Amino acid sequence: MISLLSLPSEDASPSTSETVPVLISGAGPTGLLACILLAKMGIQTRLIERDMTVSSLSKAISLHPRTLEILRLTSPDLAARFEKECWVSHKGRMFFGGRLTAEIPWCPATESQFHYTWGVPQTTTVKLLTEEYERTGMGSIERGWELVDTKVVEGELVKELDGSTRTNPSWVETTIRRAVKGTNKREGESVVLGTVDMAGEDEGKEYEIKVVKSDFLIGADGGRSTIRHVLDIPFPGRTRDSNIILFDGHIETDLPLDEMASINGSNLHTVGMFPLCGNRVRFLLSDGTLTEEEFAARKTKTPTKEYFEKLLEETVAPHKIRVLSYNWLTYYRANERRATEFVHKQRIILAGDAAHCHSPMGGQGLNTGLQDSYNLAWKIGMVLKGTAPLSLVDSYNEERIPIADEIIALSAKSLTMLISENYFVFQARKAALSLFSYVLRYLPLGAGAPNFAMLNLRYYGNSLNKEHGAQKYASTAPASIGKRAPDDVLYPLTADATSTRLYHLMDIPGAFQILVFTANRMVQEQDLEATLAGNIGHYQGSWIARWPGTRADTSFVVNTKKASPQFIVHVISYHGSRVIINTSSNMSKAPGYGRVYLDSEEQDLHKRYGIASEGGIVVVRPDTHISYRVASIDKAAWADVDEYFGSILCGS
Repeated sequence: MISLLSLPSEDASPSTSETVPVLISGAGPTGLLACILLAKMGIQTRLIERDMTVSSLSKAISLHPRTLEILRLTSPDLAARFEKECWVSHKGRMFFGGRLTAEIPWCPATESQFHYTWGVPQTTTVKLLTEEYERTGMGSIERGWELVDTKVVEGELVKELDGSTRTNPSWVETTIRRAVKGTNKREGESVVLGTVDMAGEDEGKEYEIKVVKSDFLIGADGGRSTIRHVLDIPFPGRTRDSNIILFDGHIETDLPLDEMASINGSNLHTVGMFPLCGNRVRFLLSDGTLTEEEFAARKTKTPTKEYFEKLLEETVAPHKIRVLSYNWLTYYRANERRATEFVHKQRIILAGDAAHCHSPMGGQGLNTGLQDSYNLAWKIGMVLKGTAPLSLVDSYNEERIPIADEIIALSAKSLTMLISENYFVFQARKAALSLFSYVLRYLPLGAGAPNFAMLNLRYYGNSLNKEHGAQKYASTAPASIGKRAPDDVLYPLTADATSTRLYHLMDIPGAFQILVFTANRMVQEQDLEATLAGNIGHYQGSWIARWPGTRADTSFVVNTKKASPQFIVHVISYHGSRVIINTSSNMSKAPGYGRVYLDSEEQDLHKRYGIASEGGIVVVRPDTHISYRVASIDKAAWADVDEYFGSILCGS
């Protein structure tokens, strides 16, 4: 593929028209992570944001285990900086009528390095991601600029000197503006969280206007997405008629503030309490159902401190509570909606709240947006580098829409549990918790549960995820196509060296990971090590030559301890193979070029990947989902993997 940067632009002067490979609208977590990942693949981006400053509101406060894995895979240092800023929830408390009815320890997510959800205010998330983006040296946030119009311009037919014709690639043409005086904020904009309506225009305001040409536009501009409205992409779903008050501030109370809690008051109102730091908390307080008039008016007024505090006191009684100060007090409108398409003409892509929105229950929104970027960035990077065809971007649409639907359904159920003020439902919940409080301790609930931890979200068969033609591997089997690649501890060949984790070998944005599981064949077959080394050298060298890769050659990206191409090979053998393997020759291999690691004595990784005695090769996509597998490590199996790459990537 030819990048737009190589196309002529005589039709616009440099003062009014600019060109960039990827334009991103919206400098929230979703847009920032996309920029970081693209930068680490050597792709220049331009990130615009309407707001002049970062919001001081806490907004999303949860990072789930799968998202924490993504941050660690993006940058080990980034994950470490998040860890310094977080708090960890280990259990939840349920109160009914002032009485502690159940105290439920969350089930740890043992299949991940990160066992629990981390509590981090969105202000901190944006701060840390912004710092990481700026560290790449590939761009910074351009504040005060907002997108007002965009379209895909179809490629033109060009006649060559020899009489042949070719079609130039399509591109995106976007108009952006910045207020000459003041900001781009408009009067009368709704301050209610969850609003999806477009804001009106202010008359008589002067703007500086520019046109930006790009290969791709990522719309991470929130629930009110201008991009979605401009392209007239439907956003079907529903707006819940529940009235919810959202509070973020400091309180004085006799309730414990060390863990999350759901407090079901005798007044049939319920409040979800989420500790932030010290005596600072987040409350979600149910406040009945909107009247038809309030629903039509979108309830734009702000609740008063007096009204909120009175309702809160009645709900938590006989416990005592007093509001000392607040950063945020607003009504929340729960919209459960999903755009009908995430990819428009293969060039404009919606991500985060612009593509899907729902209630904050379960803390899935920000996490889903970050995972949108993790699915998308490597695909755009490969297209721009000429490694993959433009059609690869369509798989984002195929894969993320079902995930969005799943998350919306999960969040809707969680919200319904919180807001129900029916007396019989209230009593049923209370009785169930009283009766099963002991059993609940052993159920996979809360932050470590697969649904909430987001570790079991998967993609299915498509143009990217392919089953082996002659081998049938059940979709319900371990590590089947489309599932998240399992992680676990690996051991070096020398007993005195330090162990590592598989995911710690895979933190290379834009790289396919080829995992070669030998089972016990290293012990049983004397010549296997040399044969395997030959196949790895031949095929890995061929792939690197045919598809040079998306890695940037900048110092912040390249880790000298790891291979830099986009095809990384790791060999994983049974633990007992240590006595057979030629340690000196394998230890001299660079990580990622066939170095051998040992599974645990219980062969945990072999089991998690469903590897039988014949061994197997598993292809893991750059976003650590499994896209292909073959139940053998012989020469024919390598030819099958080679054929798979040829089917999804551009021709040599």
